[in-house]
This record gives sequence, C-alpha cells and structure tokens, in this order.
Amino acid sequence: MCGVLATVGAGVPTGWESALGSLHPRGPDGRGTWAAPSGRAVLGHTRLAIQDLTDAAAQPMLLGDSLGLTYNGEIYNVPELRDQLGAAGEAFRSRSDTEVVLRGLRCWGVRGLLDRLCGMFAFVAWDDATCELTAAVDPAGMKPLVWTVLDGKLYLASTCDALLALLPERPRLDAEGICHVLCHGYCPHPQTVWRGVRKLGAGQALRFTPGDTQPTVWRFWSPPEALDTPGSPDDPAAFTELWERIAREHTLSDVPVGLFLSGGLDSTSVALALASANEPVECFTLGLDGPDDESGAAACTAAHLGMRHTAIPFRADDAADMLDRAAEAFDEPQAFGAVLTATAISRAARPHAKVLLAGDGGDEAFGGYTWHGPPAHPDRTLAREHRTLAAAAGRADADGATRSRALASLASLSPLHAHLQRVFPRFHPAEAAALLAPLTPAYDEHAYAAHASEHDRPALPWPRRAQRLDLMGFCAGSILPKVDRSSMAFGMEVRAPFLDRRVLDWALRRPVDDQPGPKAVLRQYLRGRVPAGVLARPKQGFSLRLGSDPWPEQLPWLRRSRVAGMLHPGWEGFVAPGAPSRSARIFALCMLAAWAERRLG
Repeated sequence: MCGVLATVGAGVPTGWESALGSLHPRGPDGRGTWAAPSGRAVLGHTRLAIQDLTDAAAQPMLLGDSLGLTYNGEIYNVPELRDQLGAAGEAFRSRSDTEVVLRGLRCWGVRGLLDRLCGMFAFVAWDDATCELTAAVDPAGMKPLVWTVLDGKLYLASTCDALLALLPERPRLDAEGICHVLCHGYCPHPQTVWRGVRKLGAGQALRFTPGDTQPTVWRFWSPPEALDTPGSPDDPAAFTELWERIAREHTLSDVPVGLFLSGGLDSTSVALALASANEPVECFTLGLDGPDDESGAAACTAAHLGMRHTAIPFRADDAADMLDRAAEAFDEPQAFGAVLTATAISRAARPHAKVLLAGDGGDEAFGGYTWHGPPAHPDRTLAREHRTLAAAAGRADADGATRSRALASLASLSPLHAHLQRVFPRFHPAEAAALLAPLTPAYDEHAYAAHASEHDRPALPWPRRAQRLDLMGFCAGSILPKVDRSSMAFGMEVRAPFLDRRVLDWALRRPVDDQPGPKAVLRQYLRGRVPAGVLARPKQGFSLRLGSDPWPEQLPWLRRSRVAGMLHPGWEGFVAPGAPSRSARIFALCMLAAWAERRLG
C-alpha cells in the first residue's frame, strides 16, 4: 500500500512536500516525484514496500520518458498477467505488481487492463505523448482516490488531507456531506465533506486532458444484476477451489502476513483457506471488555487450525484515546464505533505483520447482515405524517418518542429509505439539517437517499438487492475507508479476499431460491473443519461493544469543542436522554468534533 498524488496543469504546487508528508504513514518506505517533460503533469508517491523491496519497484514508475504511474494497491493475479505481457513482448525489470500495471496500460490500454486486474488499487497514470491522465479505483473501492478541479487544474490524492495541502486555499465544509455523516455514518461518493472535492467511486475510472473543464468519469465494473437459474447445480467443490485459490493469492508478499480473526464465519473462512494451503500466519483478535468478547472463540479456532494467536485487549477506558487516534487517521469523519476497534487492532498488530488479511466483505458477498431480509411493508399512515413528524423532530425540544416516530416515518417512504434506516438508525435528515443549521445545508429525505438510488435495482430479489446497495454504499463508503485509514495510519496493508471481483461475481449471481439461509455456502465450507461453536455463534460484526458506555461522559468535552460552535445552539436536545440510539448519536458528534479539532484550526 502507498500514497498517491498528482496534478495536471498546476506544476509543482507550493504545498507539494506538505502533501507528501501527510501521506508518509501510508508509505514510510520511500518517496518520489516525477515531473513530466512537457511540464503539464506531476506525479508523487509514498511507498509501503510489500512486493519487490528493491529500488527497482520505486515509484512513480516510468516507461520511457512519457508514461508515468503512481499506484496504491496489490494485484493478486500478477503471475498470470506477467506471463501474458511477457508473451506480448514486454520485458520486466522488477518483480513488482506496479510494473505489471504500467506495462499493462501500454499493452492493453486502460479498458483492457481494468478488465484483467484482480485486486485492490487506486492509480493515476500520465501519458506525456498524448497529454492524457487516467485514474481508476478497484471494483469494490478498497483503495481511495479523491480529486478536484480548480481554475482548470486537476488535483488528485489518496486522501482529502493530502489534497487540501495542494490547494491554494482550503475549500469550505460541505454541509450536506456532514449531514450524510450524521445520518449514514459516512459521506457517500461522489461527495466528500469538502465543497468541490470528489471521490472516485468503486469500479470507476477517470480521464482528463489539459483544457477540460471537468474529468470524464465512467464505470468499468458493476455488481452483476442477472442471477443464475434457480435449481442450477451448486457444487461445493467449485466454491472451495475458487475460494482457496483466491485466499492463497492474497498471501502474495515479500513481508510477513497475518490475519485478523474474529469468532465469526467470515474471518474463520479465510483462516481455513490459509490453513488448507499451509500458509503460516499469525492471527490477531481484539479482546473487548464486555460480554461480547470473541477472543476466546478465535483462539480456539486458531489452535484447531494450528495457527499462532494473539489477543489484543480493549477496555472502555481506551475509547477516548482511540477516538483521538482515529480522528487523526481519518481524513473524513466516520460515525461508526468500529473505527475505534479497527484503529486499536491495527496499532497492536503492526509490529508483528506488515500485511493482514481480513474477513471484510463476507456479508456483502453472501448476505449475512441482519438487515438483508425484505423490509416490512410501508406504513402508509406514517408515510403521510412524515412531513409533520420531520418538522417536529427538527426541533431541539422534541421528545424521544417524536424522534423515534419520525425515523419510523422516514423508513415508511420507500424500501430504499427503509433499508438505509436499518443500516444506520441514528439521526433523521431533518435533525441533521437542524443540527447543522449554521452551515445552511439543503438536506431532506430526498438528499438522504439520492446517492443510493443509483445502485438500487428494485427488480432484484432480497437479499441481492440489499447486498448490492451495501456493497456500493455502506461497504465502499464506511467499511473500506475504516479498514484503509486505520491500517495505513500505521503503515500496514489489509487485504479482503471476499471483495475480490471473482468472488463477488460468483456470489452475487447465485439464485436466492437455492440458499437455505444466510451464508449457507460458508457454513457448508466450514462444517466439520472448524470448531462447531463457530457455526453456532450469533453474528456480532466488528462494531464497538463494551461492558460500559463511555460516550455520555464526553458531553462536557463536546460543549467545549470547536464543533459546538458549528451546531444548533440547542444541540444537546438532539442527544438528550430518551433520544433513539442516544449513545451512538453522541459518538457521531464526538467523532465529528475530534476530526474538526485537527482540521479547522
């Protein structure tokens, strides 16, 4: 993993070294800058050395004097692509996957390359011969890329923090983007929490030439929409062969590899695949201070599979410290408590391994979330009352019952609204708009759901419809930034085999009628090969589950924070006792406040 930086038409901005410095945690092993001979583009890179640790793999990487690449990612089918490129006459000077991407661009063009890549990536390439910049993000959106155009100049970076360091002046906060954070837990693509700064979304590519007013953005991958015929043969051996081959490919590395292991099905499936391939990895589990601790179950699985295991303790007293560290690591605020657990386990695991595999994406691929069933039929009476209830909920003195009823009425507007509410039932759009009234957001129930409507396919049956929404929304916008920012803050790479495009294409095409229950394929794969308790454990996820609640204790700090001045004078009424999901609401404001303290000075 690495940090990428690029400009077109801006030369080397005065903030270039500062921007590269902000990317240093993502790439502490090297740094480079390349200015195209034409003077029209500059590429920058900070390196986390994983494959080919020599200088031959340094970036930006060039072919001749005109084609340059800055790249962040890992390509798992590199051996196959290297053979294909060698047969086409390409001669390699390194063992890095970066060179495979670069030579693939020259040999196959961007569309041909993107059709072939299996991995996680965000890259920016400049061709000085054609004066054209190309950028792309992997199908699941595992690696980040943000961009903006200012005065005809294009700026791109791995993070908002690095991008802002390049700009002549800091843009204003995007009030709608922050409303999204309060209502969804994250700011979905293409928006960010900064005006005019955009994310390149999962499975998207971008093209820009000097003189363009805006880049051309197109989608090169989407989740499959056509399902296989119900009743078609479901060969367990076919899944086992596909899964174990892909998991084995994800261990491609010249540095130690480990595994984040919980007590659940997803990471246990990764562990079993690695054990079957005789891959020696050390497992790490976060031990929570509370009844939901999974470290004992994970230790049992590791012992059963002959793997080393380390439990990393996390107590309620650690929450405030981890909030501080997460706020520093995350370039956009996130309102899911899992950012704290991810930051804690990344910090503790880094001295042991530079690459970690994880079970993220198993729910998106195999339908495991508790909200993946069909939503209840809309309550038409509640839907008709929505406007009245929204106005009432937007008042600081509304009681908890009114706030809860307003959220229920929001979920009654459409199946899409109902799904979004089940994923993150926190603030109503009217509450978010009222809380942020000093920033004058234009935010309502339509803005709340607009980003998801692009990916909604009402013709798909549940849970496939929900899986698609989660993959392109919740996963790409919250889970993967959580994984990327928390791990890269400590110079560590996390890989998610379930989000390999080959797994997604296979899993999301499966007919629903052939599934006896959530994750039936994984249960069948694990049965009889891991401790029986794994199959019996209820789903817990990676969220923060502690024996005590630390967030109401942070209200005095919130009152003194910078963010309090950005909020409605009566903001405490929105998180008063009796408010729905009160603790989660307070955490969302705490994360926003801690994030703002570091960036709005």
